[in-house]
Amino acid sequence: MTRSFSVWETAEGEVRRPGTVHIAVFALLIGVGAVAGAFGSIAVPLGYGVTGFWPGVAVQAVGGIWFGMWGVLAGALFPFISNSLAGAPLYVSLAYFPSNFIQGFLPAWVFRAFKVDPRLRSGRDWFHFIWSAVIVNNFLGALWAVTVLQWFGLITVTSVPLFFSGWVIGNGVPALVFGIILLKALSPLVIRHRAFCKGWWA
Repeated sequence: MTRSFSVWETAEGEVRRPGTVHIAVFALLIGVGAVAGAFGSIAVPLGYGVTGFWPGVAVQAVGGIWFGMWGVLAGALFPFISNSLAGAPLYVSLAYFPSNFIQGFLPAWVFRAFKVDPRLRSGRDWFHFIWSAVIVNNFLGALWAVTVLQWFGLITVTSVPLFFSGWVIGNGVPALVFGIILLKALSPLVIRHRAFCKGWWA
């Protein structure tokens, strides 16, 4: 068994259950994401909560990897706060929910399904992180978001490239930079903590 597989293995007799620590982490991630998301949305706004640089996406990139569905749901919910601070209507935030959910769920699923080490110790770990937490998840999120914006009549066909590229790049760059920093710096500590979720809830 290689070391990259070991973080997802449960020891013999190990019992993992959701607890108050997970609720605390869930609330903390929402708070951190809301502050980081609001800062990015206000600093480089493109409109309707879409920004050219959105540091809040770092919570989506790593939250689900470390804390399973607690992190995924926190990453999908905190944009309701940050988007409202940026002036986006509530119905737009509701429509964005699938985008924000998949952006956190895809890397969380990939790391568990392919036994990827959150400490990014091998080229394989880096590869899976970059495609799942930086590129594909944000591409899918952007695809849904611009479709919704058009459906609501909030953007024109000619503005789709701006909003799509703004979403992909504005999410992808901070997900790459902050995601790598967080995973490399904190994963060795997180995986030893009882809040770390080897499964989806514990």
